Amino acid sequence: MRILWFKSACAVVLALLLTANVGAAVETLRVSGTGGALGMIRHIATEYAAATGNRIEIIPGLGSKGAIRATADGVLDLTVSARPLEPDETARGLTAVQFARTALVFVTSKRDPNSLSINDIIEIFKSADPKWADGSPIRLILRTRFDGDTLILEQRFAGMREAIAQARKRPEIPIAATDQDSADLAERVSGSLVQAGLSQIETEKRNLRYVPIDGVSPRLAALEKGEYPYEKPFFLVFSAERKAAAEGLLDFLKSEKGRAVLRATGNIPATE
Repeated sequence: MRILWFKSACAVVLALLLTANVGAAVETLRVSGTGGALGMIRHIATEYAAATGNRIEIIPGLGSKGAIRATADGVLDLTVSARPLEPDETARGLTAVQFARTALVFVTSKRDPNSLSINDIIEIFKSADPKWADGSPIRLILRTRFDGDTLILEQRFAGMREAIAQARKRPEIPIAATDQDSADLAERVSGSLVQAGLSQIETEKRNLRYVPIDGVSPRLAALEKGEYPYEKPFFLVFSAERKAAAEGLLDFLKSEKGRAVLRATGNIPATE
């Protein structure tokens, strides 16, 4: 009788333990997206795990478009995108919520780059032999046609689309496939010039200089004050099935700790 009671008690205890473990299960979120956000995501992952116990597994190399497709297919849980969703992506049941913005900057390996205007930059893309103010050559680096930063430039500045198309006719100009490839090239090429997100340059501690635009250095404070008006958004993309996981992460990013992480990685929270 005692043996039967002992076995029953053990079974009850085991069931309670299993129930407790299920309730306290750690969730691992598979996240990918634009290369310019990977440094930011790593910092978020560390603080999110400390605050909630949940893990973020970062899958590199997919870019916004590839990661969005993988999220729609259920291969990824969440995507960090540098652009809003396209109609065909929304049609697949995806939602995008902007959670941060960073400065869209031009960077160079040149030690002391002179200030440029947007018109200067357009002319540099058009020119067959662009030069810095000291007469040294400017070495452009192009991004792929559907790169998020390129799309921002083309949509924001009149004449930029045609100028970039003109630059693509020059076979000597390298084309970088990813944000990391672009920054690597910019570090290696003397007199380089390419667009990027401030968050990437800061979090990856790149050996690059920011090019002032109209005399304004592209820093976070300048972006927040409106002195530097060129920005790049970040969206969290998720499916209906992963809405709860996305909302959990978004709630963290809205918290005091989450906002501090965003600022420390060169971003302004969307709520500010």
